[in-house]
Amino acid sequence: MFNFRKLKTIRSLFQIKSIDLRMSKVVLFKSESDGPDKFVEELQKHNFTVQSITSIDFCFKNLELLSDKLNKFDDYEGIVFTSPRSIIATQKSTDNKIFEKWNDKEFNYTVGESTGKLAADLLNLSTKGQDAGNALKLSSIIVNDFTAQSATRPLLFPCGNLKQDILGKNLSEHSIKLDAVEVYDTIPHPNLEERVRRLKDEDSQFFVFFSPSSIKFSLPFINKHQLDLACINFIAIGPSTKKCLIDNNLTCYGMCEKPSPESLLNVLFLQ
Repeated sequence: MFNFRKLKTIRSLFQIKSIDLRMSKVVLFKSESDGPDKFVEELQKHNFTVQSITSIDFCFKNLELLSDKLNKFDDYEGIVFTSPRSIIATQKSTDNKIFEKWNDKEFNYTVGESTGKLAADLLNLSTKGQDAGNALKLSSIIVNDFTAQSATRPLLFPCGNLKQDILGKNLSEHSIKLDAVEVYDTIPHPNLEERVRRLKDEDSQFFVFFSPSSIKFSLPFINKHQLDLACINFIAIGPSTKKCLIDNNLTCYGMCEKPSPESLLNVLFLQ
């Protein structure tokens, strides 16, 4: 839980300028949430006005190929999930009973608490690395685990077509192999342009992007409808998203170390 009392103390010590919560609107550019959105709920508790815009959509593919690999569980040390959609694709591809076998493995990983929870809920699969927050930190955890156990087989990696190669690159430097299977395509949400157009008439202080894809698909519409970029503070979830902002000549107001509401609140209050 976010410690608001502790935050006030930190703000006082460092003389950080206070944010008028009653006037601050945060727009979240992310994928659609299944069930209540914890980001919206937590921000609203702290008096932010919040709007969530579904910027990306997904099309599943190669599910038969993934099913075949899942049934060859003896070929792998474990499995890695870096997005909720890869877990959903995995659930669609096979009978969940197969994960009784995968649960016996020591090297099953997820990035982020929500992805780890989804793996437990949909696949009944226990995973490690949930606190890593991003692929770079997860790769360090995997390297340490593999080194300690002298593991040699590859990790199965269901992923999307726009995956960053950070995980694979860092693992390959330590001779750890990923067997990547693209199980979904990331595409713009059909209602994205209309949702962005409406923002022109609204006073939004913060735009929060959850992935490089959300920037890639949203920015052309932001420019097309001439939103005033000088009045917007851009926040990135994770280093890859921050890099994408910078590559598009946008100033990054702050970066969340983890994909969690608490990390976002830290950025909003402490910058």
